[in-house]
Amino acid sequence: MRIRLSLPALLAGTIVGCSSIAQPNAGTTQPTVEEKPAAPAVDALPDVDLTGALLYQIVAAEVALQRGDAGSAFATYMNVARQTRDPRLARRAAEIALGGRAPAQALEAVQLWRELAPHSSEATQTLAAVQVANGRYQDAAPLLKQQIAGAASPVDELARVQRTLARAPDRAGAFALLESLAVPYRDDPARGADVRLILASGAHAAGLPQRAAQEARAAVELQPDSERANLAAAQLLAQPDAKDNAEGRKQALGLLRGFLQRRPESSDARLMYARLLINDNDLPAARQQFGEMLKRDAKNLDALFAMGVLTLDSKPPRNESRGYFERYLKALEAAPGTRDPDPAYMNLARIAEEERKYDEALKWLERIDDGEQYLTARLRQALLLGRMKRVDEARKLLADLAAQPTRSEEEKVQVVVAEGQLLREARRYRESFDLLEAALAKAPDNTNLLYDTAMAAEKLDRIDVMETHLRRMIELKPDNAQAYNALGYTFADRNLRLQEAQQLVAQALKLSPNDGYILDSMGWVYYRLGDLPKAREFLERAWKGRPEGEVGAHFGEVLWLMGERDAARRVWREAVALEPDNELLRATLARFKVKP
Repeated sequence: MRIRLSLPALLAGTIVGCSSIAQPNAGTTQPTVEEKPAAPAVDALPDVDLTGALLYQIVAAEVALQRGDAGSAFATYMNVARQTRDPRLARRAAEIALGGRAPAQALEAVQLWRELAPHSSEATQTLAAVQVANGRYQDAAPLLKQQIAGAASPVDELARVQRTLARAPDRAGAFALLESLAVPYRDDPARGADVRLILASGAHAAGLPQRAAQEARAAVELQPDSERANLAAAQLLAQPDAKDNAEGRKQALGLLRGFLQRRPESSDARLMYARLLINDNDLPAARQQFGEMLKRDAKNLDALFAMGVLTLDSKPPRNESRGYFERYLKALEAAPGTRDPDPAYMNLARIAEEERKYDEALKWLERIDDGEQYLTARLRQALLLGRMKRVDEARKLLADLAAQPTRSEEEKVQVVVAEGQLLREARRYRESFDLLEAALAKAPDNTNLLYDTAMAAEKLDRIDVMETHLRRMIELKPDNAQAYNALGYTFADRNLRLQEAQQLVAQALKLSPNDGYILDSMGWVYYRLGDLPKAREFLERAWKGRPEGEVGAHFGEVLWLMGERDAARRVWREAVALEPDNELLRATLARFKVKP
């Protein structure tokens, strides 16, 4: 009996379902067969005698595929497709080759598929994509031009082609092809800006940042009030390349500033502008922009969270920062599931902790019961319990964390480091050192353990051990500013090897020029060297950036010795209000016989 070959029924879950074949790994260039909406058939399907032998071959091919023998399955489908002249069998062969990342076989199968279904847009698109993947741009060009010209929206189709070309192995060749495809549409007044943005994306994917910026600027010139064009152009201009891109960021800021003058209601443009200002460390200007966003929308989540973060380092009490985070959480209640509240909980806990409101800090941390912040919250909770003199409770919490079977080795190290810090803050220095030294013996190159074991050794006056661990840490992570700083400060604090101390802290400052702790260390080095004016300069910067007990103790001492005793008392009073139990601060006040 002659019947039409019923492949959808015969291969349920393969031909019909296989448009979602295994996707290639990131970085590969294999195209995939995309599912398209059903369209009226144009290419006639052959009438084929469905014999037992034919049925057996198709079923055997699927069984071979399931057993991992893709080569046999591909060969069978290609043979049967040539025999029957049915394009669906060729399509299935193409899917198998694409899924197996076999570009040459995929090209052979797709060429047969298109030969059997010359009017199929899906076959044409797939053939062009496979030719691109094989670097055959000249062969792909006429097919791509045809499908772009015949699309309902040529610009949308050009954008789709650009995404395909972005995965091509020869990026320069792919961009040259994209340029040729864009020529008929590039200077169209209505569509030119969109085409220029597509070219900008293509140039960026090809590793041509200057060309990408050029095309983006051309898009803005064609449509200066287009939000999309301005945002895309600013993003591409600000993209870092192999060299410092300060000029590109400057142009992006200027572009967005001008656009916001014309379109001040654009929240997306203002958000990007504020983030670029943060990247340039212009925090006051960034705060102004986020404040403007809140004037227009008092519940804007991006602006509320950003303002909370930007006001975190203001001097206590940090009521302004707390207020922004509380407003953020309240706004989240009206839009549940849109954002993760845990970062706000963590910041509110930090604010409460710095204000010595430990019970409040614990309540915020306890709200974090899963997710990415869970481990950090529990470690912070343990340290808070230690500061509340509940050390045994804190250690039990840490022991329970370490015992959880899902904990990775690195997470277990974080737990050990937290317990070491907990014991150190409780002045149980020997226990802290022994715990960390034992963990370090099992992971001798773990930089977190090296650093904290060094800090524990310093508390026992084992400067030799401390130096050994910090030197090893510097070998492993030569860009870690804290290792240089810890070693340099320790030498300076003990009035040892001061020239070397200065070199170490200078290297730390080079790596992290605005770190308050490192500025404090450099100020203390100059103090030990007898250069009080220089010491005052660095310590004043440190105090402004990080007003903490130890920094205040150092700054006040230098001011006192320079004869600025009222200023010294003022700094010390502020430091005592911040950290009344700070050991160094109390010892400094006692040495100068100054009452807090």
